[in-house]
Amino acid sequence: MKKHLSILIFLLLGGMISAQNYEFSPLSRFGLGDLQRSRSPFSLHTGGAGAAYHHHDEFSFANPASLGFLKITDAELGFYSKYNQLEDKNGEKLNDWSGNLNYIHLAVPLFNSINQLLDRKEAKYPMGLSLGISPYSTTGYKYVIADSTGLTGRTTREQEGRGGLSRFSLGGAYRYKQLSMGLSVGYIFGNIEYSQIYRLRDIAGSAANFSENKIHASGFDFILGSIYAHTLNKEKMKENKSIKAKVLSFGAHLTIPTKVGFTSDVLQYTRLNFASVIDTIFYSQDVESSSQLPFKATVGLYYNDQEKRAYLLDVNYELWENASLFEGSKGSLANFFSVNAGGSWRPSTTGYARLPNRSQYRYGFFYENGYLQSGGNTMQNYGVSLGVGMPFTFQRQLAVINLGVEAGISELEGSVKSQYIKILAGVRLNDNEWFLKRRYN
Repeated sequence: MKKHLSILIFLLLGGMISAQNYEFSPLSRFGLGDLQRSRSPFSLHTGGAGAAYHHHDEFSFANPASLGFLKITDAELGFYSKYNQLEDKNGEKLNDWSGNLNYIHLAVPLFNSINQLLDRKEAKYPMGLSLGISPYSTTGYKYVIADSTGLTGRTTREQEGRGGLSRFSLGGAYRYKQLSMGLSVGYIFGNIEYSQIYRLRDIAGSAANFSENKIHASGFDFILGSIYAHTLNKEKMKENKSIKAKVLSFGAHLTIPTKVGFTSDVLQYTRLNFASVIDTIFYSQDVESSSQLPFKATVGLYYNDQEKRAYLLDVNYELWENASLFEGSKGSLANFFSVNAGGSWRPSTTGYARLPNRSQYRYGFFYENGYLQSGGNTMQNYGVSLGVGMPFTFQRQLAVINLGVEAGISELEGSVKSQYIKILAGVRLNDNEWFLKRRYN
């Protein structure tokens, strides 16, 4: 099992480069691009809810406080594939397939659960650590804008953008009784490239104008989280040791406003269509600017009914109106608001049942409003999600195959409407031998 975890750690370290994005999204030219929110498989399948979610064998990426409840090492790897149908304000449609890395995460409890069982003594102050990488934002588009004027005739602008930002995180948490507090420090980095070619179609032998803007980002953000878990049936559990807990949890996490630095190289030049004659118009190198990331707050509820059923609800608010954009960016920002809700159901809570019975079935829905705005309208996104977690046990260790689907609609009225289906796939590996004290040689 440790061999498999070592391979995943290698992938994590090798993945510390900006993930390539192949999605076509015209609106990713604005702001910081299309924001990608870091969520665990359980959260992805339950509509994005999970601020209060915690489990002894699974780390919730969004809230570092969940590390305080972790008892088994958790290694996660996930990808997605997306089918997207875009429609502009003129009714023109385009179909697009894309795919990307979703997350690579590793979380480790600092006190081994087997040691505690053999010593017949639980850790008084459980702690956990995590590291991981996931996309922070993505940029990807390529299209041609045709126009005409009375003086120059037909003109075209070929615009392209590619790249994105990633977030590498280190997290830690400390739990006292049923209250866990956590901190995640994220390093945001990556590269974005914007380019444009302007052509005069009706003037023979005219030069084409080229513009290239290469941008590098680097900075930090900080997430503070807390989770309080209240067991509702303590007395019944004392009377009957076979009864599982009914737990109602309250969770919250805050992102502190910070600045991310951007360095850009801008080149503008002309080139004759049928010759290699190039004339540089403008060139600047290492132009520094910054973006002010906003304050973000999420609160949530999580009810776990004896490991058989669970229900989640999150409310999220982000002050993007107070944020600022780096030099060369476009678009207007609006405060972001979202509601995410979902649940799960497991037919059998024993590990010896048939696979369909011991699997966990998940569902959820979400509504999001904000971040980008145009003409008084804000970006809206809503949809549903379904998923399943299928557990497999080998060599006394646990592996979970996570499969899910998300269907939704994203729309900025008067601009672009997107109808999409996203296929989610990932694997979770659990290992309880880290930090294990050997009793015998």
